Amino acid sequence: MTFNELFKIILTGDKDQSREAARRVRKFLYSSQSDGKNEYKQIKNIIKTAPNAYVKISEGWRQENFAMAVSVIYYLHDRENNPDFLFPWLFQLLQHENGNIRQASVRMIQNELGPLTYYIRFPGRKSDFHQLSPEKSDQILSELRVNLNNLAVSSWKDSYKKFKYINHLPSGTYKSVQLILSVLGEYCNDVADDQLRVETKEQILSRRKEIEQEIVDIFKETDPTSPPPSRKASDGQGRLRRGKEQFTLQDVKDAIYNEEDNDDMMKVVAMFDRGDASELSNVLELVTDAWNYFPHKILGGISPAEKLLEYKRTSVNDESR
Repeated sequence: MTFNELFKIILTGDKDQSREAARRVRKFLYSSQSDGKNEYKQIKNIIKTAPNAYVKISEGWRQENFAMAVSVIYYLHDRENNPDFLFPWLFQLLQHENGNIRQASVRMIQNELGPLTYYIRFPGRKSDFHQLSPEKSDQILSELRVNLNNLAVSSWKDSYKKFKYINHLPSGTYKSVQLILSVLGEYCNDVADDQLRVETKEQILSRRKEIEQEIVDIFKETDPTSPPPSRKASDGQGRLRRGKEQFTLQDVKDAIYNEEDNDDMMKVVAMFDRGDASELSNVLELVTDAWNYFPHKILGGISPAEKLLEYKRTSVNDESR
């Protein structure tokens, strides 16, 4: 048995076979049966291609088995100098309705917090395990904290006010985000909270326009019936063709504005599906940005980024009283 064979069963076996194979991954990892160097190569490839494999899974139970199995071997990836390489995918998992899938994502993100905060916890000391510069780590941490806080804002419910401790919160995306932020806070307890970068209203609107243009550009590249860049489309947007379906920027904005549950983000991702698995990482990153900067009806018609700004301003006003 090899890791490739186990993951093949996870992806193609029936419900019981898939579940059993997923649980055998941990045992096999620590057993003497694994073939060292060759197995390590398989692990690296499984992790690298995980988002592409996951997006093809339709059954919820298989998604759970796959995500949990990947989380077991995730720490053996070879991207120490690029620890955020799967963050767009992991943010999708954080919003899944299945608690085991969310927990798998929590574990994988938390795995990166140690290396990312090394320069804070051990200033001036070089790590033997990675070559991340303080500047690169700081950039990744800043983006991570902003995205986590945006996700916390969009998943917040007033009923959570009565809970004093994270462990007492109901299972859900908000709790999963807080579990990550709590560990990040422990690692960075010497860093002032006001170092969290919160964009101004003008910066948010500017970034929103940039994202809109990125989406329009992708749509114009995709549909051969769209006018070339030198000609303006009738709707000014260009269209994305997927089979007989066509999507525009407005379709993306409407889907995000009217979102009601965690699966709606994946519906937006599906709009960009051109059958090219190599594009998935970029698509996930773009959709995550759109989700953070486009308005949501459930947030009162503003974006998570604007909600975070609103929260920050309220906190500052409360402290000044």
